Amino acid sequence: MRYMAIGKTPFKLAYAVFDGRTLVAYGKHALGATNENRRLVEWKRLIDGLIETCNPSFVLTHLLDKERMMKKDIEKIVEIRTVTKIAVEEKRKLYAEFKTDGWEWRIVGKRPTAKRKLELVNRDYDIGLRDVDVADAIILCEGVAWQKLQIGV
Repeated sequence: MRYMAIGKTPFKLAYAVFDGRTLVAYGKHALGATNENRRLVEWKRLIDGLIETCNPSFVLTHLLDKERMMKKDIEKIVEIRTVTKIAVEEKRKLYAEFKTDGWEWRIVGKRPTAKRKLELVNRDYDIGLRDVDVADAIILCEGVAWQKLQIGV
């Protein structure tokens, strides 16, 4: 199985790809468009390109936790999720959302701060990552690939 995880943020496209239990790709794409409609079109183009390039069986993202989100960000995240779901459906891939909070606590061993997540990913995969959104995508993808997470939706 090939898994592609999309990070939490609606302001850049952070992703990770696992082939079985092996991390094979990760990265991020900044969104250049400032106009809302252009931003959504750009996101769709990026998702389409990633799906074509990485050819995942599953596209994963984090389950929305409305309690912890700022109200102003919820609309943008819902828009991005909708565009992502459309792209995934058009490419005939499977889509799922997962809750990672307990998994992050377990693998970090303490409160999962940005610094601790980066240290964990850099140590476990021997990479020099500096972007916590990409680390979040790697942690999500690892949790699913290693069958440690329950499906949220």
